[in-house]
Amino acid sequence: MARFVFAIEKPVLSRQDLADLQRKLATMSITGPQDFYRAAYYRCRLETAVVLPARAIQELVQAWKVVRKI
Repeated sequence: MARFVFAIEKPVLSRQDLADLQRKLATMSITGPQDFYRAAYYRCRLETAVVLPARAIQELVQAWKVVRKI
């Protein structure tokens, strides 16, 4: 039977935190959001028996929204 390992849980981002993150990413140069996206994508990679923290997924989605507009 597989056991799930929960990543160290950071607090979930609030709506204000998400807006601040998106604004910060939007003001970076072209490579800034791309690097942030790659780092967030790496944190969200699927490994066996690991539950992804919600904050990591939120960061990945915000970075993706900014990168797709570039």
